Amino acid sequence: MSHSVKTLPAWAIRYLNRLGVSVQKPSQAYLTELISAHLNKLAFENISKLLYYRDQEQNGYLIPPIEVFTENMHRYGYGGTCYTANSHLHTLLTELGFVSQLVFLRTDHMAILVELPEWDGEKVYVDCGAAAPFLEPVRFIGGQENHTAFGIDAVKLVPDAEHAGEYLFVRYRRGEVVSPQWVFDPNQKAEMSDFAPVIEMMNQPGSPFMKILRCQLYQTNLGRCLSLVNNQLTITYADGREEKRKLASIKEMEAVMQDEFGLPDLPVREAIDVLAWLGVDIFAPTLPSPATTG
Repeated sequence: MSHSVKTLPAWAIRYLNRLGVSVQKPSQAYLTELISAHLNKLAFENISKLLYYRDQEQNGYLIPPIEVFTENMHRYGYGGTCYTANSHLHTLLTELGFVSQLVFLRTDHMAILVELPEWDGEKVYVDCGAAAPFLEPVRFIGGQENHTAFGIDAVKLVPDAEHAGEYLFVRYRRGEVVSPQWVFDPNQKAEMSDFAPVIEMMNQPGSPFMKILRCQLYQTNLGRCLSLVNNQLTITYADGREEKRKLASIKEMEAVMQDEFGLPDLPVREAIDVLAWLGVDIFAPTLPSPATTG
């Protein structure tokens, strides 16, 4: 069932307003518009994750309710990592009339499968929480087009040779396979409660997104993707060119958030304070590998 703006809940209207997308009937074109806007407007970032971790006793949650999520995307420019971004996008898609389900990519990633009406209910893969170029839904069943790419990064969804009916998420950089590789069963629907143990695990000190500062945003109108890993800024262009710059101070990082990312209210300084409290120095010379989920 499609909705008019008047019948949508307030959080959904605010969500769509932040994406700059109108209400339409479910379709492949509309789904593409929604997820492309998501990756261009909402950063894949763990700044909000660190602050939700800091405030969990006061707030009572690690993953914010959708009303809080939509408020904070407007107030601070929050986007989130996979559990926050994809769980709430799934809720929005369902509210808009899409047939949508969560899927568990073992061992620790959450994504979305959507059944599209013009493709006879064929499930397509949607993922705004993998720091990967899923700027449109990806077909993967029955030999359909199964890859997505931008610049030097690509992902293929291929049948798992060892487990019939399951698929592998394989990530590439400059044509070389990189980890992680995840496996998923498109017929196994997941509920938010299924992710509770891994969400708890991924919010422990020392887990991937508790020992790094991470922010990534696509700017396809400029033909580029911005990625901040600790104090290193990388700008990757659609033609494969890369520019790298070390940022020497928090003030410089805040300037980059304003001038390059267009996210002046993202509380980078507070997130760095949380990492320091956890014993992490983001200006240390050794840079960890960028996390992709959590």
